[in-house]
Amino acid sequence: MRFSTILYEALVSLTHHKVRTSLSVLGIVIGIASVIAMVAVGQGAKARVERQIEAMGNDWLTIGFWGIQRGGIRRQQGVPPDLAERDARAIAEQCSAVRAATPSNTMSMQVVSSYANYQPRVQGVYPSYFDIRRWKPVAGRLFTNDDMNMMRRVCCIGQTAARELFGAVYPVGETIRVNRITFEIIGELAAKGTFGDGRDNDDYIIFPWSVFQRQIAGNEISQTMFAAAVPGAPLSLVKQEIRNVLRDRHHLGEDEDDDFRIVDRSVAAEASAAATQTFNWLLTTIAGISLVVGGVGVMNVTLVSVTERTREIGTRMAIGATGEAILTQFLAEAVLLCMLGGVLGFAFGSAVAQVVSWKLGWDVLISYWMAGLAIGFATCVGVAFGAYPAWRASRLDPIEALRYE
Repeated sequence: MRFSTILYEALVSLTHHKVRTSLSVLGIVIGIASVIAMVAVGQGAKARVERQIEAMGNDWLTIGFWGIQRGGIRRQQGVPPDLAERDARAIAEQCSAVRAATPSNTMSMQVVSSYANYQPRVQGVYPSYFDIRRWKPVAGRLFTNDDMNMMRRVCCIGQTAARELFGAVYPVGETIRVNRITFEIIGELAAKGTFGDGRDNDDYIIFPWSVFQRQIAGNEISQTMFAAAVPGAPLSLVKQEIRNVLRDRHHLGEDEDDDFRIVDRSVAAEASAAATQTFNWLLTTIAGISLVVGGVGVMNVTLVSVTERTREIGTRMAIGATGEAILTQFLAEAVLLCMLGGVLGFAFGSAVAQVVSWKLGWDVLISYWMAGLAIGFATCVGVAFGAYPAWRASRLDPIEALRYE
């Protein structure tokens, strides 16, 4: 029997029972739509995490003196004001696996522009900080070592801080006042978004270390440093080199604990990626259950169809139809039913994903391969759940089938 003939007979059979066929297709549509919507949401979440990791970087470390206890006394009480700066320079010079290091001092301060008052995070760093954090300007330029050495009153502004202080006004070239001192904005930084602890990475204004420490920080001592690995260097090696240098500089004995902490940012990135992957699998599993339920409905419809058409099957077999032809016909009906549900399910699932993105602000990612996934899943469901009814029809005894009432 030709494929076109099998397809035509399957269509005729399905259109004879429109309500039953529609309900069966609806089950597959719901199942496929659930899979597509969940996969789209999961892929969107995965893509968002990957963008965040790419933007934030996963080859840098934070080194700090915060929260360290030694002899019941907080380590910061005895920290020299320039310890972070001297340690950062030593790390950059002595650690072969480190490409850049910088001290960092961060605080919240009231900032005044010509248009608004706002309290962002202000931060003093070396120019190498932008390389460590992979931060580029979208307008203007970054400050340089010359700016830092010459104590120029310049800064670079994050997009959230720029929006709050200047609204729609182009911020580069504008001035702000911090601690009653005027600074010129020479660069607007690219968006970083939020990551890890949920803080807004764009709500920052960044200043050269020298002018920040002298004119903004006051008595606030730096407790933090950042360091980035050379390309290809494992972070475990970087951490060990930094630890060796700092222990030597701080004159710690073998029986003494570290008086600093090293935080590997890649761990948080990997944990976030793993959590997203687990979430994706959970969503897909739940959606898969809906698809199985739809498949059971297809099997039920096909079994009912075999029962109702027993005499027809007997007549066909009596005039020469083989068991293989009967099996193929009923299997084609099940597969056609599911493929129709797959096409409609893909369209409906894509629409649901877009609505979720629009209403909840979630990232969703719909790709063309998802259409193939929907039709492929539907075909597999049709074959899996239509095989038994089709096999049962092909095994009917023609004599008994002709006697069936």
